[in-house]
Amino acid sequence: MRPTANDPYLYPGTNVLINIGNIRDKDALDRFEADATAMSIIALRRKPLTGPFDITRLQETHRRIFGRVYPWAGEFRKDIGMLAKNRSGFLVAYGPSVNIPFALPVVFAALHAEDSLRDLNVDVFARRLAFFYSELDAIHPFREGNSRTLRVFTSDLAQAAGHSLDWSRVAQTDADRQLLHQARDRAVMRGDLYQLIAILNSALRGI
Repeated sequence: MRPTANDPYLYPGTNVLINIGNIRDKDALDRFEADATAMSIIALRRKPLTGPFDITRLQETHRRIFGRVYPWAGEFRKDIGMLAKNRSGFLVAYGPSVNIPFALPVVFAALHAEDSLRDLNVDVFARRLAFFYSELDAIHPFREGNSRTLRVFTSDLAQAAGHSLDWSRVAQTDADRQLLHQARDRAVMRGDLYQLIAILNSALRGI
């Protein structure tokens, strides 16, 4: 992820995110984060969150996953402007942090209006989930960990709606993961949901 100038989430003069362990080496932090979040996600699978699928739950999902790594876990990014990265053959840019408090309520109001996607067949569910996933991904509410948070959040949403969404089914190989990245990025930058819908259908159907 390409940070903005004077990124308040980084140790000054580095590309290392400020973290609870005060780890100043990026590779070491990446390893620590991967191990800590993997254990946290397993714990969440064993004891999922309950309650409505709203902003508070999204924040709590992030806090549960990253709470042992970052002091700002569960907090929306602020004072950082836009985030961007080069992937899938083009620049992927996410919304500015100043928009987050205004954009998220709109998305969750729409999700609530659709009864959190309950009582939909798998094809319709995949289409609507692709839309909401791409909207949340475009907002990119957290400084780090948006993808992992959204995977857990949408898996829980699917479970509550009567479906089984297993992201690991569509991330078996490097090629699979690249396709998933491309699908997400196309949805964010071009509003093209076709590939993401197809991937979600596979993840929902176990194929």
